[in-house]
Amino acid sequence: MAKITYDIVLADIHEYFSSRVMEFCAQFDLSFFLAEPFWAEDLLKKVRAGELYARVYIDFASDHREPDNQYFALAEAFKKLGSYMIDDPDRVVVASDKGMFHLALLESGVSVPETVIVKRSELAGFRMTDEIKARVGVPFVVKPGWGSGRWGVNLYATSKDDLLRSADEVTYSDTFLVQQKIVPKKLEGKTGWFRAFNVFEEVIICWWDPQTGNYQLVSPREMARYSLSPLADMVRDIQRISGVNFFSTEIAKTEDNRFLTIDYLNTGCDMHAKSFWPSGPPDEVVRHIAWEMVDHAMTVARDHRGPFDDELDMIDQEWEAHQNHLPPVQGAGSGA
Repeated sequence: MAKITYDIVLADIHEYFSSRVMEFCAQFDLSFFLAEPFWAEDLLKKVRAGELYARVYIDFASDHREPDNQYFALAEAFKKLGSYMIDDPDRVVVASDKGMFHLALLESGVSVPETVIVKRSELAGFRMTDEIKARVGVPFVVKPGWGSGRWGVNLYATSKDDLLRSADEVTYSDTFLVQQKIVPKKLEGKTGWFRAFNVFEEVIICWWDPQTGNYQLVSPREMARYSLSPLADMVRDIQRISGVNFFSTEIAKTEDNRFLTIDYLNTGCDMHAKSFWPSGPPDEVVRHIAWEMVDHAMTVARDHRGPFDDELDMIDQEWEAHQNHLPPVQGAGSGA
């Protein structure tokens, strides 16, 4: 059986985002396939059998925390075939471990809240000593080192019992973070809490309310007015340390004008546009990220063309030239 090759295969559950990617692919004559849940199982079989290949695979759907997740298996299968991955599933797994990544950020000089990392094996003997309470304060934040969304997260923890509850909720996490609760600075009525996206070489910064999830794009004037330029530098540091090309991170500006990275690196970012989901990112942000993905993928796809692609292009060009010189179809435009 002949191998089917697509320029871009996208695994995604966000309809607005996937529609924009499809739109840009059509504009630039890139072959595209959307790996919807309905197709996932059959697609995985074809990729593993070597019957289907993607020059670029964009993964917005896999969950590496689920051992039987079909989309993660699909990402691994495409990687094995040599597809260009956005992003490399193995790199994402390493960077998603908050406990390990916290230490990597510290070593690289990226500012983070005061944190105590507790291994699951240490839970029984762990004590919230006066020294620890002095470091992180009370209330403090408890979060699993290996988790997603807000599962196991307690923003108002006060005792070891809260830590144990987190461990019971997220049984697959081997580590837990006991972390200083950060109160952001108010900037003329706005909360100094930001969600920033890294898309290859570009950083997009939004105001973000951790209570409501509401986004608003930070304007260039606001960047200057509130001295927010360190945000982009921190995001680029996270990209350099992790090697992940697309992610979001949460950063807060404190009362003493420090910038602290709160939620270090999130992959599989929520791309539900604000027009369809009130707490989603602004439509222009989602659309721009889709464009950046296709623009980058287009360069990669054209650098990985097969041996017959030039010949096929020539045939297409000859056919178009032939079509342009055909006489008009009899009766066309007559209203008949």
